[in-house]
Amino acid sequence: MALDPAFENVGQKPGLEIFRIEKLKVIAQDPSSYGKFYSGDSYIVLSTKKKRNSPKLEWDLHFWLGKDTSQDEKGVAAYKTVELDDSLGGGPVQYREVQEHESKLFLSYFKHGIKYLEGGIDSGFKKVERGKYETRLMHVKGKRNIRVKQVKCHSDSLNQGDVFILDCGLVIFVWNGPASSKMERVKAAEVARRIKDEERGGKAAVKIIENTWESDPAFYKALGSEGPIKTADEAGDDHEYERKSQEETKLYRVSDASGQLQLTEVAQKPLKREHLESEDCFILDSGPSGIYVWVGKKCTKNEKKAAWTNASSFLTMKGYADWTPVIQLVEGGETPLFKQFFASWQDPEAQAGFGRAHAKEKVAGYSREKFDSRLLHQKSITKPDLLPDDGSGHLQIWRIEKNDLVPQPEDTYGIFYTGDCYILLYTYTVKNRDHFILYFWQGTKSTTDERGASAIFAQRIDDNELGGAAVQVRVTQGREPEHFLRIFQGKMIILLGGLNNEEPDSHFRIFHVRGTNDFNTKAMQVMPRAASLNSNDAFIIESEAKLYIWYGKGASPNERTLAMKFLHYLCPDRSHSDIIEVNEEEEGKDFWALIGGREAYATGKRLKINHSDVPPRLFHCSNASGRFNVEEIVDFTQEDLEEDDVMILDTIDEVYVWIGAGANAIERKESLQTALEYIRTDPTGRNPDNTVILQVKQGLEPPGFTGHFLGWDPERWSHGKTYEDLKRELGQENVEATTVIQELADYNKKHPYSELIKKTLPKGVDPSCKENYLTEEEFEKIFKMKRSDYNQLKQWRQIDLKKKYNLF
Repeated sequence: MALDPAFENVGQKPGLEIFRIEKLKVIAQDPSSYGKFYSGDSYIVLSTKKKRNSPKLEWDLHFWLGKDTSQDEKGVAAYKTVELDDSLGGGPVQYREVQEHESKLFLSYFKHGIKYLEGGIDSGFKKVERGKYETRLMHVKGKRNIRVKQVKCHSDSLNQGDVFILDCGLVIFVWNGPASSKMERVKAAEVARRIKDEERGGKAAVKIIENTWESDPAFYKALGSEGPIKTADEAGDDHEYERKSQEETKLYRVSDASGQLQLTEVAQKPLKREHLESEDCFILDSGPSGIYVWVGKKCTKNEKKAAWTNASSFLTMKGYADWTPVIQLVEGGETPLFKQFFASWQDPEAQAGFGRAHAKEKVAGYSREKFDSRLLHQKSITKPDLLPDDGSGHLQIWRIEKNDLVPQPEDTYGIFYTGDCYILLYTYTVKNRDHFILYFWQGTKSTTDERGASAIFAQRIDDNELGGAAVQVRVTQGREPEHFLRIFQGKMIILLGGLNNEEPDSHFRIFHVRGTNDFNTKAMQVMPRAASLNSNDAFIIESEAKLYIWYGKGASPNERTLAMKFLHYLCPDRSHSDIIEVNEEEEGKDFWALIGGREAYATGKRLKINHSDVPPRLFHCSNASGRFNVEEIVDFTQEDLEEDDVMILDTIDEVYVWIGAGANAIERKESLQTALEYIRTDPTGRNPDNTVILQVKQGLEPPGFTGHFLGWDPERWSHGKTYEDLKRELGQENVEATTVIQELADYNKKHPYSELIKKTLPKGVDPSCKENYLTEEEFEKIFKMKRSDYNQLKQWRQIDLKKKYNLF
């Protein structure tokens, strides 16, 4: 097949090249017109870039379809895209783009955005008004996995249970349904802020709509329609939505040998790499959110050419919108987004074994069917915070109070409440020019409304007072960056409650002091009882009569010095003679009487020794993407414990597997196995015989676990009860941590066939391979063959048998 003249010598150097279909011919476009697309035309866009650490090139190839383009132009664009792909050796990843529904990758090529012009090559060139934007409506939904997708711009799309973003260009509305979740609201506010900053250069206004969700005139005028809003029940449950999203992911083998498109379902989630065969084409259907066309290396040219036609027929057959994203990939050129649908994916050229091909980059985030726990021993490297200056610039602080900004007195700078949100305007000078940073700090107990308001007020200050010149930084409690802490010169204090509802009694307070130098140390108020103590740190105990500094055995010399400094800052009017310094295990009766008596607290061999050079490590385990994945979380806080997942906390002497209340059976089993293998493969010599590996449940955490989290909040899951309180209330056998080896034994049990065909499966059963839980005798009785023979069958044949015997 002769190559179109327009494609000669293209894709030979990094950059962008764009072609338009003009009178069914391919015409290269002038670079000065890049970013402008006529709605009546079709385009081909080729992005060429160098591979990382390699002189070789790689390509992304898109064909863009205007909303008014003709069927003939669509066909030429698709056909010529395949032709260009062939000329580049079949290497490019191909994408189908539709006007107003372009992929993020496509939009990223145009740093100043893309412009839609009415008409096309046959209707002449029409000017577009500067600053004119296409209105779009985005739906924000989900509980664990928040999804944002564009929907029809009409009031019919709204529902009371979710959040919607109406992007009108210079005004971005965030419409919070009255029954929407906290996570949905936070996610939507973040998306709106990113659109404002990244797509509008900070020039858009963001408006949050809550109380006027039924009647806001500006919103409904911009939306262009108004009517009854569906209830949350009509919209569907978030858990069900996520489950359905998982169920919608299916893999089909495509064939047109009979002259009509034939689809054969190969598998549902969890998908495996082995399902894809080089001799065929496959369509991965992830629901209306998009489909992928995978072309095997051994497909014929005709099959490859027909791939786009088959994809279009598939959209029609499934009743999906014409703008549904479609991405075509060739075998060996799969993208990370495609691979993430598969529980098992290993590139053919990759080498097995620790430290080689699989361990080059995202070590802790690597996953395959059986997660390689050895990779977790290579610690994540965190880049140091960039410090614009030493923190000695000018500071102004406001607190969010009833949706208003209240200036704070300078003598309270550095004091924050967990139930509040604050805005900090920091000004510093470089070469006689002022620079601005707007921090908005959000306490862990602040409301969703306050968090949203903090982001909006930061934007208003930037827009109205600073001309959009500020850098905006969202700071969550416990994750303060180094520059933020330097501003307060080691005098940051976090108090419980809010400014107007202090808790508990301010006449008796305990502060947990932690830090490594004069700049990053902070003190956090904790519950006033012995259970709040921790052998690894220093604490200040303040009452009207006495002042104690309690030094845990593992407190560093620096923490001891800083605790004394903090005490003078907290209580400037108290006499030095009032201060009583006491070391752990040297407390007197008066000390214990003051804090309500002795209680179990975070202590033990590890915490009693200062190990600042070998800090504890936290790992997040989840299969939310359809595959089991483990990644390390650095500088962790209690906020990082995901209630729907499993976490692994490595404290060196002990390893805890924390089970969130919403974690599923597969996550639990895989995480337990990962923790065990993690210790077995430890190069420092740890093993299951010399290291305790325990399972703990959300809300029933022992002091040895909570002691590794600064300012652990017992109200979060256990309603303020200590571990000892819970043991007395629920019984020791229901609360005590269990060993991982004990728990794994339960997950490896065999089950009768009658139990495996029920909707509710026994604990620990992986629904994708129920046959593995049959005894050998029952397996042969059901499948009428030995397990070894079954394992030799092709994947599609195994699936057919599982369907036949209700085990699929």
